[in-house]
Amino acid sequence: MRASAKSSSAVVGFLTAGAIVLTACSGENSPTPASTSPGPATPGTSTASSSTPNTAAAFDPCTALTPEFLTAHQWNARTPTPKQDSTGSFQLKGCSYVARSAYTFRVQTTNGTLDQVREKFPTATELTIGGRKALRYEARPDVPGGCTVNIDMKSGSLYILVDDPRGLHPRKLSPCDNVTEIAEAVAPLIPQGS
Repeated sequence: MRASAKSSSAVVGFLTAGAIVLTACSGENSPTPASTSPGPATPGTSTASSSTPNTAAAFDPCTALTPEFLTAHQWNARTPTPKQDSTGSFQLKGCSYVARSAYTFRVQTTNGTLDQVREKFPTATELTIGGRKALRYEARPDVPGGCTVNIDMKSGSLYILVDDPRGLHPRKLSPCDNVTEIAEAVAPLIPQGS
């Protein structure tokens, strides 16, 4: 699929550049970062570790976003697809989802920190989602339809990427508003202390 090929090449290019966030906003299965949680924990400064496969793996999006949760949010058009990306010391692991209205998004944990995201995307918007620091940005502003949120976690961040180049959201939310809404729904699922 052409979109998947774009997504794969974007992932390699971005991670090779030393960043932790994927630039694949144009691919059908692009990674997506956003979450909010009413949880009380605001993790401290995180550091990436290259010695473990994914230090943020204490939270598994593929099991945390249950079939019931996906159905309640109408994000169950297809069975979630596991997605794992790795370049150098940066790993992303989670799943890709398709909403009933046909836009796609990813929820993945990564050992990449918010400081690393800020370094790569200095104009990222600071947010608080579920009591956690977060950054929202368009990794590829030249390619419409993609927006990403990274939510702070103890050993990295939660990466959420929306890919909606055809504007298929049923309420016509922009990709950045959509990814923020997804992040706010997913963040409460992150265990305290993660």
